[in-house]
Amino acid sequence: MRSTFFTFIAILIISKSLFSQDYAKVDTIVQNYSNSFSSPDKLAKQINRDFTLSEEKARAIYTWIALNVEYDIELLKSKPKKTSFSYRTQEEKLEKERKIIEDVANKTIRKKKAICHGYSTLYKYLCDLVSVDCEYISGGAISKKQDIGKLPKKNGHAWNAVKIKNEWKLIDVTWGAGYANENSTRFTPEFNDFYFFTSPEKFFLNHYPKDTAFLIVDKSPIDFANLPYFNTNYFHWNIEIIEPKTGTIDLTHNDSIKIILRNPQKESISMKFKNKKKSETVLANIENEFYTFEIEYKKSSNTYLTIYINSEAIVTFKIKRI
Repeated sequence: MRSTFFTFIAILIISKSLFSQDYAKVDTIVQNYSNSFSSPDKLAKQINRDFTLSEEKARAIYTWIALNVEYDIELLKSKPKKTSFSYRTQEEKLEKERKIIEDVANKTIRKKKAICHGYSTLYKYLCDLVSVDCEYISGGAISKKQDIGKLPKKNGHAWNAVKIKNEWKLIDVTWGAGYANENSTRFTPEFNDFYFFTSPEKFFLNHYPKDTAFLIVDKSPIDFANLPYFNTNYFHWNIEIIEPKTGTIDLTHNDSIKIILRNPQKESISMKFKNKKKSETVLANIENEFYTFEIEYKKSSNTYLTIYINSEAIVTFKIKRI
């Protein structure tokens, strides 16, 4: 997953928003680390030597994992079994839990492959080693268009939060490492720092924690189920969806779908229904920076409608015939 040093620096300079210049120095130092460590302890010692601030350590851990741990598609397909164990005392329970976490962290750093549980467990384990206050969080995620309209699962995904200056900051290092294709058959490594210290308002658009103390915004599971599927590309553009208000668009007698976008930069917008091979430019009624689209859909079946900005998919809605 490592790129060359010069490629990494070039991406830092030209990226629209994937890389934060505030952390460029940390990222550059971590890029020069070995891409393999025999144990989390050795990586933690390296980080402690190079950084003193909790925020820098949190970033260093994020960057190393995102650059060097690949999403394990095969493990995802195998549907790994949940770990269970028996215990007689609270002390025995805590010790067995600690050992399981340690084993997952060691396996992840050695194998350099994981699904979200491994990513998030390794992240917390390293934070503990470098004295950064961190929590492992499980919950639901909207990671594909088929998740639109569904209530969040309690254990569908995993991520982290770290406490910096008495404030919880949200992190998803799994999604920071790259992305899987629509059918989860192929993983593309691509460092993305959008999911490092993401604002709670934006993080909510595809994450809902089981422990709502880490939601931070005042939103319900129903609010989450009503969201469309926001592709990570959505957050790279200064685009606002005015209408529709929900991720599922119900069609009755009308055969047209109304989309209103605030598009201050006047970016090129196109759209595509699920079964179309190519996206199509749709004429808009433009008033200042507000773009109104009327899209016809005359078929009787349900489908999905994806909006593209400059050929990048940004958001998908579910079209439902009722």
